[in-house]
Amino acid sequence: MSPPGSALSGDVSDQVSALIDTLHTSARRFEEPTAGEVDTLADADRRTFLLRPGHDHMRRTKAAIVNALPVPVALLDANGLVVMVNEAWRQSAGTPAIQGPGCRTGVNYLDLCDLTADDEATETQRSEAGISSVLCGNAKSSSMEYPCHSPTQQRWFMMTVTPLANEHPRGVVVMHGNIIGVLGIARDLTERKSAENRIAYLNRVHAMLSGINTLIVRVRERDELFRETCRIACDAGGFRTSWIGLVDRRTMNIALVASAGNDEELLAATRNRRSALGGTTSALVARAISEKEAVVANDSARDPMLIFGAQGADTGIRSLAVLPLMVADEAVGVLVLYAGERHFFHAEELKLVTELARDVAFAIDNLDKQKRLDYLAYYDPLTGLANRSLFLERVAQYICSAAGRGRQLAIALIDLERFKNLNDSLGQPAGDALLRQVAAGLTRTTGDAKLLARVDADHFALVLPEVNPGGSIAHLIEKVMAAFVEHPFRLDDAIFRIAFKSGVALFPDDGADADALFMNAETALKTAKTAGDRYRFFTPHMTAAAASQLTMEIQLRQALDKDEFVLHYQPKISLASGKLTGAEALIRWNDPRMGLVPPGRFISILEKTGLIYEVGRWALRQAVEDYRRWRSAGLAAVRIAVNVSPLQLRNRGFIAE
Repeated sequence: MSPPGSALSGDVSDQVSALIDTLHTSARRFEEPTAGEVDTLADADRRTFLLRPGHDHMRRTKAAIVNALPVPVALLDANGLVVMVNEAWRQSAGTPAIQGPGCRTGVNYLDLCDLTADDEATETQRSEAGISSVLCGNAKSSSMEYPCHSPTQQRWFMMTVTPLANEHPRGVVVMHGNIIGVLGIARDLTERKSAENRIAYLNRVHAMLSGINTLIVRVRERDELFRETCRIACDAGGFRTSWIGLVDRRTMNIALVASAGNDEELLAATRNRRSALGGTTSALVARAISEKEAVVANDSARDPMLIFGAQGADTGIRSLAVLPLMVADEAVGVLVLYAGERHFFHAEELKLVTELARDVAFAIDNLDKQKRLDYLAYYDPLTGLANRSLFLERVAQYICSAAGRGRQLAIALIDLERFKNLNDSLGQPAGDALLRQVAAGLTRTTGDAKLLARVDADHFALVLPEVNPGGSIAHLIEKVMAAFVEHPFRLDDAIFRIAFKSGVALFPDDGADADALFMNAETALKTAKTAGDRYRFFTPHMTAAAASQLTMEIQLRQALDKDEFVLHYQPKISLASGKLTGAEALIRWNDPRMGLVPPGRFISILEKTGLIYEVGRWALRQAVEDYRRWRSAGLAAVRIAVNVSPLQLRNRGFIAE
C-alpha cells in the first residue's frame, strides 16, 4: 500500500498535465485555420465546411480523450457547472466522498460541495476552495489528498484541478486519482499507459484531420490535394507512409497518384503495388473498393501478406487502414494509411479517419465539378473549341503581340450555309455531328485549335495572329473555303458538301481591341450574307449601313404598332373575257416621313429581325377582312393571293394561323 504523499502523486499529476496539454493542443489546432476570429468557413459552393465538422471532431475527440482515462474526470465551465464527465466518473459516482452521488452533467459542482454531509465538510471545503481559486485565476492549479477507506481496503485519493485555458480561465478539469497498494499501482500504470497511447493516437489523427481540412478549403488542383493529403498524414498524423490510388474503371486497376513517407524502401514497395483489383496482393484494397467500407489490419505480424508480401515484417509496419474514397456512392479510389504501432485503429481512430476519407472524397467531387464549370465557362462542350469569351481573351493577347511587332492581325467569322435546314430536316443529333465534323475540319486546315472558336449555334471564329504587310488574307480565307467545299461530311449515311460565308476584320485598321474587331467582323459577315458574297472585308461604310438598318428596324416596329402598313391590290384580268378574276395583295409601308415605301426596301429587314412573322399575320388577317367587306358591299367575290415569306412557311404554326 502506498501512503499519502507518495511518488505516485506525481504520476497522477503528470497524467492530468498530459490531458490538459492535449486539450489545449486540440483547441489550438482547431482555431489555427481561422485565427479564432470567425465561426465558419465555406467552400466555393458556400457550404459550411471546415468549422462544422471541426466542432464535431473537437467534441468527439475531447470526449474520447477524457473517456480514455481510467480515473474519474469532470470538466467544469467558468461558473462551476459540470459540462462533461467520463465513463470512469459515472461508474464510480459516489465512491470518493468528494465526488458526491449527485455530480452529473448540468449540476453546479460548487453547490454540490456545499450540500456535503458534516463529517465530510472539511474535505469538501478544501475541494471547493481549490476549484474556486483556479477558476478565478488566483492559482494555476490545485491538488489535495484525502482518505476514503472501504471495509476491506485503506484508500487515499488525490483530487487535481487544472484550468482548461492558459489564461482567462474558461473552466477547469477535476480529476480524482486512486492511490492504492503495489498491485493496484501496477494495474493502474498499465491502464494509464494504454490510455496515454490512445490519447496520443487520437491526437495524431486529429492533427491530421485539422491539417487536411485546412488544405481542402484552399486547394484548387487534384494533384495538390492528393500530394498534400499524403504528406500531412505522415507529418502531422505520424504514419509511416500513406498513399492514394484511383480506380481505372476501364482496366479495374488502381493507379497510384500520390504517396509520402520517410522510408524510401517502404515508398518504393508502395509504388510497386499497382495490381488489378481482386489480385492476391491487393486483397484489402479490392475489399474496400467492392464493399465500400474501411478495411483494417491491426496486426501485420499475424498476416504479413496483407501488407507487403513476405517482406511485410521487415518494413516496421504493424497496422494499416484502407479507406475508400466515395463519390456519388461509388468508390473512386482509396486512401491507405500505414502505422508503426499494432492495434492503432480502434473504433474512435477508425471513425475519425473514415470521416477524413469522406472529406477528401468531397474535395475530389468538388474539384471535379469546379473543373467542369471552369471548362463550360471557356469552352464549347459540343466541339471542344473555345467559346466566345475565351476567343476574345486570346485575340486580346495576340493583339498585344502584333502591336509590339508592328504586324497586322485578322479575325474571320464563319457562318455555315444551310445548317438550319439540315438541322431541322435531319434532327439535332445530326446537326451536332455536323458541327463536330466542321470543328475537326477547321482544326486540320488551320493546324491549331487555339486559333478557333465556336461563337454561336452555327458560327465559328478564326484568328490569324500575324498577317504580313501586303500578305493576301483573301487567299487564306479562300484556302479554308476550298478545303470545306472539297471535304465530304457524312450524316445519316449520306454525303453533304458544306459551304460558308465569312466576314473579316483587320487590326489595327478596323479596331484597336478584340471587342471592336469582333463586332466589325460581324458587320462584314452580315454584309456578305445580304449581298450573296462568299466573304467580305469590313469597311467603314458598313457601319453606317448597319446603323441605318438599326434605325429602319426601330421605325418598322413603330409602324406595326401604329398601323402604318397597308395592302394594295393588283387586279388579275382575263385576257379572253376582260373580266376581273382575282387580285394579289401587295404590302406597302405608309411612312409619315417618307410616304409609301415599297416592299423591296423593308421586307429583308423584317426577315432578319423576325418582324416578318407579325407583319405576315397582319397581312393575312387584313386580306380576309377586306374580302368580307367587299362581299358585304355586294362586290364580286374574287380570289385573293397573299404573298408570304419562306420563313413563315417554315413556322410550324403557319397552317393554324
